[in-house]
Amino acid sequence: MIFGDWIEYTKQVLNFAGHGYVYFCPIYIPQKKIDKAEQIDKKIIEKYPMCEWGKDKKYRAKKMGMANFIYLRWNTNGIIMHTAGNVPEVKDPDRWNHLDRVAYELPIGPWIKIKIGKARTGKKYTAYLTKESYRNIKALLCENIAHRRWDEFIKHYHRLENLPAFSGMLTQMNGLYRSCLGEIKRYKGKITLEKLTLKKVF
Repeated sequence: MIFGDWIEYTKQVLNFAGHGYVYFCPIYIPQKKIDKAEQIDKKIIEKYPMCEWGKDKKYRAKKMGMANFIYLRWNTNGIIMHTAGNVPEVKDPDRWNHLDRVAYELPIGPWIKIKIGKARTGKKYTAYLTKESYRNIKALLCENIAHRRWDEFIKHYHRLENLPAFSGMLTQMNGLYRSCLGEIKRYKGKITLEKLTLKKVF
């Protein structure tokens, strides 16, 4: 499954994780090889043909104690995921992680990197900004507040409304709102700050 949008890609990773596809192997294609992405897709499917099995075949495989597989890709980022069960032997076996123990990290751009992992409350898995991305964004906003660059602060703050409203990001943005509110009061800013409204995803 190939996606043209990182939000849809993230939604599907979360969807499959919620249906038991909790073992994963990340695929990162170098930008200089993006023109060969379809060839790389083909090689992965040849290695794991189970990724293209239909519902009936996957149901029978599960009954037999076999793992089911899926392959997803957006741009230069891909992921192979599988459920619990017997994994067939393949040439050059991959290293698998479990989402309960290791978060899947996805670079979105120069400033934004997200991770998909266990949710603190509610749904089992969600998407967050990585700690580094969150800290960098917070530092930029607080610096603008400290120097009373209110127009710059507001511009960067509201750009964050382009982020999707995954539960992990909502929690982070609420925390960012409280931090910024405290800094504005500290520097006696004369602006009114409202909570961010992120893009609906479900």
